[in-house]
Amino acid sequence: MPSVSIRLLSSISLLSLACTNDSDPLDSAGINPGFISGACIQGQCFDGLVCQGNNLCMSPGGGSGGDPSGDPSGDPTDGSTSDTSAGPGGDPSGDPTSGPTSDPTVTGGPGPTSDSDPTTDPPMTTGEPGNCKNLQLDAPTTNLIFVLDRSGSFSVGTWDHDGNPGTPAVSKWSSLHKTLTAVIGKYQAQHKLGLMMFPSSAATADYSEGACVTNGSPEVAPALNSAAAIGAALPAANATLKGATPMARGLDGALSSLDSAPANEARAMVLIGDGSPNCSDSAPNVEGLFEVLDTSVHAIVGAAWSNDQIPTAVVGVGLLDSYSQALKDGNPDNTNPVVEFNTLAEAGGRPRAGAAKFYDASDESELGAYLDEAVRVTLGCELILDDTPADPTATRVTVDGTNYAYSPNLNCSTGDGWVYTDGSNSRVRLCGAACEGLLSSGSAQVDLDCP
Repeated sequence: MPSVSIRLLSSISLLSLACTNDSDPLDSAGINPGFISGACIQGQCFDGLVCQGNNLCMSPGGGSGGDPSGDPSGDPTDGSTSDTSAGPGGDPSGDPTSGPTSDPTVTGGPGPTSDSDPTTDPPMTTGEPGNCKNLQLDAPTTNLIFVLDRSGSFSVGTWDHDGNPGTPAVSKWSSLHKTLTAVIGKYQAQHKLGLMMFPSSAATADYSEGACVTNGSPEVAPALNSAAAIGAALPAANATLKGATPMARGLDGALSSLDSAPANEARAMVLIGDGSPNCSDSAPNVEGLFEVLDTSVHAIVGAAWSNDQIPTAVVGVGLLDSYSQALKDGNPDNTNPVVEFNTLAEAGGRPRAGAAKFYDASDESELGAYLDEAVRVTLGCELILDDTPADPTATRVTVDGTNYAYSPNLNCSTGDGWVYTDGSNSRVRLCGAACEGLLSSGSAQVDLDCP
């Protein structure tokens, strides 16, 4: 009998110690120390139980449930026998009664049902929540410059702007003025828009260098709410324009301005023209300025994209799909504008799907739609992460409730999803529907290293 009294007294002492040990996390979870599946007390348990390596009191037969015989047959009341490797539900067969459920009274759920329930499993941890980062990132502001052809052909050339033969034709410049100002008004509040024209307003209609004069910087530097400033800088809708097509000089001026854009903001160009570029800086003489195609433009937009991640969307306004004759007429000889604009669009990183790689507008309505689309495909869909993921393949990107897949070889001009854009995996670019969702909703959720 004395030994029984000592054992009982010892048990009471252990219970008293367990109740006052507020620092024991298992005790705070509602598991009584010393009982089955309870924490060991100084390496000891009540009679019939032994302290296992996980510091829990277990049946010496191997079971941890209410059956001290340790029967491995899997008593459904035994929470510790559920196979955590089968997934969050516990039962690989998909039994809705097993594993964690939304019903807090189900035995074996994710947490204790009461502070006195000895059959409740210890909280189960998956993944490394300490490393998990949930980022809510806003769509970046884009510094976008419209690089705009204002050569004489824009006001001299007319087109059937509305597809109605009963209405008079208008100049291509009139249609461009109308549609461009509408598009700028749509995006000016969120994005910094600017204007770079080639040639400048100082250009002449002479067969001389004067027809190629272009400013070294934009007429309007990229800024928020710049619609009024751009409207004031544009020639009037009914203006008579002068000059050749010094496209390379216009691109150089735009890029020099984009160099000063903040590092956390996107940069882009929308190139708009109605003919092939000339006025090459390497022209040997005056005739070479006008009659020889300036092929340097392809390298300029190509380098902007491949080296600096500055995309260029290309919009053509009533281009002729034919090769020019070898005449002294101010247009590059033996050149097809459609071929050149296709090449520019591919080099600029925002080609369209299909045969026409640029936005080939044939009337005013189409021009307005294409200008809007060209702006949208160049707006910033690249997100700068606050940290570098430990496992780049485990990153999740969710936009407006939709999770988009990572694809390392994604063609962003034709596919949906996202891709890393730098070697450190600290930037992701959203493409297709993911980009559209980002622009529409204004933000995306990026989860790094989360289970």
